[in-house]
Amino acid sequence: MRVLLISANTETLNMPTMAMGFLMLGGPGETRDTALESLSFADRLGLESMHLTVGVRIYPYTDLARRAAAEGLIDPADDLLRPRFYVVPGLADWLHETAAEWCTRRPGWFY
Repeated sequence: MRVLLISANTETLNMPTMAMGFLMLGGPGETRDTALESLSFADRLGLESMHLTVGVRIYPYTDLARRAAAEGLIDPADDLLRPRFYVVPGLADWLHETAAEWCTRRPGWFY
């Protein structure tokens, strides 16, 4: 999959357009190592802009909503009309700090 993304990105960079990427961090199974791997991969793409997000929006009646409820992150009765985001427990602060650090050193990156 990454080879295809890099190939598609190379094609895009040869066109007279600007390209922006989106990267979500903190989803189920995320670790510090996988987050750094994802950030390094995104950096190698050479895009003009990169939007980082910490957390994944939880939608009702999804596996993620059930998981978040089971982990005590949301109340099972929450209708989720107000946005709630899943972040692997214990990783949120580090992810925010790391995302901010990466963005300050890369023009065009934000979160």
